[in-house]
Amino acid sequence: MSLRYAVLTLLDIEPGSGYDLKRRFERSVSHFWSASHQQMYRELHKLHDEGLLDCEEQPQEGKPDKKVYSLTDKGRAELRDWVIQPAAPQKIREPFLVRMFAGHHLSQEELRSALNDQLHRHRGLLEIYQEQNERVLKSDPALQERYWLAHQTLLLGIEAEKTWVNWAENMLQQLEQKCEESS
Repeated sequence: MSLRYAVLTLLDIEPGSGYDLKRRFERSVSHFWSASHQQMYRELHKLHDEGLLDCEEQPQEGKPDKKVYSLTDKGRAELRDWVIQPAAPQKIREPFLVRMFAGHHLSQEELRSALNDQLHRHRGLLEIYQEQNERVLKSDPALQERYWLAHQTLLLGIEAEKTWVNWAENMLQQLEQKCEESS
């Protein structure tokens, strides 16, 4: 996948400015796809130049005009063509797991610290995702219906974070057992 389709998808849901798009991206797609602010703006301009997006300038008092982007028919067609293609499963690219693979170079304390750090990070993400889920569940039923598929990606994120938390807790427990056995 490329940022191109993430941008098209977010603008298909609702037109918006580059700032709007950045905020939507951070609250949703950024949990499973990364892009910098500059990359998103470059992609917006590229998609507009290709005729996949319309851009309407809205005057603002005391500020530069706001550019609001929306999909053209050509943009919707390209998005649909991309969506109907089968997606191959991606392998996990997780630097922490490579570090764990070489973890025999760490002392027990360094390993414990690294695992606790990961546990803390994944608990934090889990909390964020669960808060987002609560907001979704409290939202207007029409919005829930409209964003049902997007919500499913959030639910998968929750399950993935629960798995990370469980794995890190089990690793810490096993590490403690190994320490006790070697004492």
